[in-house]
Amino acid sequence: MGKFTCEFYETIKKKKRLSPDEIKKVMDIVRKELSFLIKYNIPPVPKNYERWFLLFCHLNETGKELTDLEIIGLYKEIFDEDVSEITEKEKDELSETLSNIAEKLDVIMLNLIENISVHQRNIDNHTKKLSESTKDISLADLTTAVNLVLKEIQELKQQNMVLKNEVERYHEEIKRLQKELAHAKAEASHDFLTGLVNRKRFERAVEDAIKDFHKKNYPFSLIYVDIDDFKRINDTYGHLAGDMVLKEIASIFRFYLRANTVVGRIGGEEFGILLPGVEIKDAKNVAERLRRIIENREVKLEDGKAVRVTASFGVTQVKMGDTVKSFLRRADEALYKAKKNGKNRVEVVL
Repeated sequence: MGKFTCEFYETIKKKKRLSPDEIKKVMDIVRKELSFLIKYNIPPVPKNYERWFLLFCHLNETGKELTDLEIIGLYKEIFDEDVSEITEKEKDELSETLSNIAEKLDVIMLNLIENISVHQRNIDNHTKKLSESTKDISLADLTTAVNLVLKEIQELKQQNMVLKNEVERYHEEIKRLQKELAHAKAEASHDFLTGLVNRKRFERAVEDAIKDFHKKNYPFSLIYVDIDDFKRINDTYGHLAGDMVLKEIASIFRFYLRANTVVGRIGGEEFGILLPGVEIKDAKNVAERLRRIIENREVKLEDGKAVRVTASFGVTQVKMGDTVKSFLRRADEALYKAKKNGKNRVEVVL
């Protein structure tokens, strides 16, 4: 593998028993490697994980201090592959994969810390017993031997405490990493302004629903919503007012729709509502209810003014043979029909 090897890497591959110092070394390499993979959105699939571990193992062993750009250049030189050559699918799965890794590492670190603590207590107990035993033994050579053992145990305790402190520090870093990953995952799948899922995440939910429908014949419907004359709101009251309208519409959806409903902001003032298990008649009723709520809702602006808005709704239901493209196109057609026929209305296309 690659144009160089790392002796420590070979030791691990042979599954030899590792010393406490070697365990610390592994942890240090893994910590630096994972931080680098996360920073540059490199998915830790087996091939990548092994390659980057080898590289960071080599850097650790040789004591080289390289910049990130130099590390990326070294990777390209060794493996003849550009770091940017990552498939889109792998990028999409990055947050979830790293989150799982961080959770597993967190459990491992907690167990390791507990084991070290137990080991420390055992050492303390043995130390106490040996200390007491020296009071009753008069033979000089035996006393000397016991004192030597006590000295070695004391040194072991000190090393143990250093290792425990290091592991606890790594554990804190992993907890911080989990928070960052959760935040990054939310940002990657949600619209920042409204808190609803973004277009990419919404279309993925539609794709999953279609697969489930073809497999289990489980029905679902889709509602496209577009705020009427939204440009006029921005032009008249300003973009801050427009943002407040978008957030108000999103809050209406969250409050009045069931928990299993997937709601996304799929465009500037356009929203998508995925209704699992709901057929077209009920979906139309849901749309009508939302339309009336929006029509009668006042959006309070920061300057005390109130704005009223309306929205147009396009509704469709999944059918056999549908693809994501055909299904979404039909919802688009229904929404266009609602706009064309006067706005602030619900139209259905089957």
